[in-house]
Amino acid sequence: MTINGLPAHALLVHLVVVLLPLTSVMAILGSVWPTAQRKFGFLTPLAAAGGVVVVPITIQAGLQLASALHLGAAIEEHEMLGKRVLPFAIALFVTTAAQWVYLRFVTRRPWLTVVIAALVIAAAIGTTVQVSLAGDAGAHQVWGSVANNP
Repeated sequence: MTINGLPAHALLVHLVVVLLPLTSVMAILGSVWPTAQRKFGFLTPLAAAGGVVVVPITIQAGLQLASALHLGAAIEEHEMLGKRVLPFAIALFVTTAAQWVYLRFVTRRPWLTVVIAALVIAAAIGTTVQVSLAGDAGAHQVWGSVANNP
């Protein structure tokens, strides 16, 4: 899979590593700062939904690239970590969407507000950590040999 002659994975991965951590920051800010929640509104769960859509496309493009380059076992760690991003992205979407619905349509209960915020923050941190781990493994695969052989 290519985009304008370039491997799609190399381009799409940048969308993932920007979109999901940015969405995570929005989710955390919206959970601890009511003004941010009002300002971001539906944008946070919408961005999280975008992450859920783009992650599988990026994974598929990565699998095709690895196959085309005959990387095999050399890329296994990155592949495994990359595949683990999707469940975290789904959790980020589900929690941010639930929080948005709760804050707009449900009578608030302080304890439930705190529980939902904690779940959103946990999903946001987990997503960012997983994206970072997968990205780091991929960067080492691509650039590690360059850095070790100046």
